[in-house]
Amino acid sequence: MRHADQVTYLERMLHMVRTNTRDDGPGISHTSVEEYYDPVRFKREVGLLFRHYPIVVAFSGQVRKPGDFVVHNDTGQPILVTRGTDGVLRAFLNVCRHRSASVEVKPCGSNKRAFVCPYHGWSYDLTGRLVGITDGAAFGDIDKSKHGLRRLKLVEKYGLIWVVPTALQDGEEASLDIDPYLGALRVDLSGWDMQGWELHSSEPVRPRMNWKLVIDTFLELYHFRYLHPGTVYPLFLDNIATYERMDRHLRMAAAKRTLTELEGQPKEAWRILDHAIVLYQLFPNTVLTYTQDHCGVFTSFPVSPDESVMQFSVLVSPEEKAKKPESYWKANVDLFAVALSEDFAIGESIQRNFPTGANTRQTFGKFEKALGWYHKEVADAVAP
Repeated sequence: MRHADQVTYLERMLHMVRTNTRDDGPGISHTSVEEYYDPVRFKREVGLLFRHYPIVVAFSGQVRKPGDFVVHNDTGQPILVTRGTDGVLRAFLNVCRHRSASVEVKPCGSNKRAFVCPYHGWSYDLTGRLVGITDGAAFGDIDKSKHGLRRLKLVEKYGLIWVVPTALQDGEEASLDIDPYLGALRVDLSGWDMQGWELHSSEPVRPRMNWKLVIDTFLELYHFRYLHPGTVYPLFLDNIATYERMDRHLRMAAAKRTLTELEGQPKEAWRILDHAIVLYQLFPNTVLTYTQDHCGVFTSFPVSPDESVMQFSVLVSPEEKAKKPESYWKANVDLFAVALSEDFAIGESIQRNFPTGANTRQTFGKFEKALGWYHKEVADAVAP
């Protein structure tokens, strides 16, 4: 994040404190309650957003060396990401071309030389090429070149790995230029560049909530005072945050209680992560939260109209990790985990209440404008 933008955000939040105002939009907004549980809408979201959009499925720190691999199943498509001996990162459908078994059953690993299907032993090299058929004579003159693992579009940049989870046709280009998709956010992600960062931890959480309702919990601070009085609320000023729409994505900052210490300090010395956290909502389903010394990554995936799986990951630079004991990092992860459990307990009750008919739409206040923006982007993306 450019320093000028950091200063602008900090000035805006200091003004809110001085004037007891909020970062209001022009008016309230709404979204239909039905979009959180309608099976037709759900099927369309999965078929479009989670098949044809770039989705964050892994991190550079997981697949640094040739033979490293990660398996990802949460989009509903079985994805295998691996780095070849040529250093190139590739993604495939994790499906054997013989009888459709998964060729890799472990969630991750290293020093892989080939992927061997556990069903009948067909083997594939790290480029996805079919290299071995057990008892091959029984298959006659089968063309191995036509039976490699099905490729997926992939890009690795800024420490993140995006995949488009739909199989490519023969001859179709597998590379993906993510910068046009990120738009204005690419400058920020370049500045925070996590290419060398390590994955400290990653855990799935399985709330009985629509996948978009999971994202909703990150897009406002209005609830902190009421829902998180003993966890994260003591760290932040009450509902002092700033929001910005950046193409189809969102950027926001949430002020810590130390914000007012900036009064009287030279602006050239201001650093936003000293007094706020910075959040990005990467469309459609990822939230990045940058703090002073790590980044929390939250990816929400659909399971059914009223179920989801959210992957909660923590990335840390090697330099920061070396400065502090493991107990420090565990305490940070535990604090996040407790706050998430508070969010999801209320979120599951909201999900149960949607079909009651009490409300036909969700109402977002002026300072909940990011919610309105987000749901408009989803609606526009899946519109017939």
